[in-house]
Amino acid sequence: MRIFCAVRHSNDPRFFYGGLWSTNFYPALRELGHEIIESQTDLLPTSCFMGIADGFTREEREVQARTTEAILNEVQAALRHGPVDLFLSYFYNSHFDPDGFNVLRKLDIPSVNFYCNSMYQFAQVAAIAASADYSWHAERDARTRYTAIGANPIWVQMGADPNIYRPVNHARRQPKACFVGQRYADRDRLAASLIRANVPLDLYGSGWGKEETVQALDPQAPTYLGRSYCEPGSINSHLRAAAAVMRTERGLRGLMRLQRQYRYRSETRRLSPVLAASAKGRAHNLPEVFAAYETILNFSNVWADGRPGSRLIPHVRLRDFEAPMCRSCYLTGHTDEIGEFYELGTEISTYQDITELVDKTRFYIAHPDAAERLREAGYKRALRDHTWRRRFEELFRKIKPSTN
Repeated sequence: MRIFCAVRHSNDPRFFYGGLWSTNFYPALRELGHEIIESQTDLLPTSCFMGIADGFTREEREVQARTTEAILNEVQAALRHGPVDLFLSYFYNSHFDPDGFNVLRKLDIPSVNFYCNSMYQFAQVAAIAASADYSWHAERDARTRYTAIGANPIWVQMGADPNIYRPVNHARRQPKACFVGQRYADRDRLAASLIRANVPLDLYGSGWGKEETVQALDPQAPTYLGRSYCEPGSINSHLRAAAAVMRTERGLRGLMRLQRQYRYRSETRRLSPVLAASAKGRAHNLPEVFAAYETILNFSNVWADGRPGSRLIPHVRLRDFEAPMCRSCYLTGHTDEIGEFYELGTEISTYQDITELVDKTRFYIAHPDAAERLREAGYKRALRDHTWRRRFEELFRKIKPSTN
């Protein structure tokens, strides 16, 4: 197939993980023999407000319209050189006018929009999901959200590229655990519990204590495309968040939500000194980092609505496939869904509460033979079943009647 791809949220890889999904998707698609026509339209201007679900300003709508027109013009140009068999995108509502999918249908080009935050940020893709021919969601339990808005959901989980996520030979593993990821939700609570239990732990990523300077688009700009912004963590930011809670939840329920958020932020501040000594900054090479530790941890919870104070729900992540693909002894939060991809206790291990997290982490650090058995079995399973090639084979089987 000739596949038109618009999956990069920025042409500059420094912003919005600009190269993440092209790096994940393209090698597998090429390995399967497909031709990729990559959009050259920069999604960066629209990515800057992709956290907004709806109610776009006039200026935001104008930028979205120009971006949509540019992408559709690219599709028309591609058609002059041959058929386009599939339009594959990773759009939030901000990126693309939903009516653009009607143009694609008139051109007889089926569309698939990928999205991997459906469990806690669904509103930010709902308009796109309802308009694309297929909505590819990574989370098993997100299906009902899509069907409720009239979308056509396709569940295909994420994977990993074995040419990128691979074992590092002759690695010397430290008798420690590590976690790679930003500080979010209850991750700092779980990490602090391990540290207080004297479990040796290193933390990589933002928010843990050792920060790297990351270039911002314009941190001083008070407005962007007609929408005013304020500095994260500022008083104005908290006041605006509180006002949003009271608008959506109101009355006693809203006040209780604000109280939960206040307690959460207070505890977050108290935990910072506990976590700082374990912070290692950014993980520049994941396979090498994973190879340096006896046990690799994952903290899998997210906020149900993407904001503190809501319910915590477990969420299958990219890391659930990348870490085993690197031949790691992998311990993650338990979900029923992860049990569909691994034999738990044999290929990877899971925990259901803090006590089990502490006990199992301590066990695998102290028993390298057991860690090695888990490591080898998980690696073989990931290599066999959880590559992006396998995922695209599954996706194309499910949409085959529209892509012949």
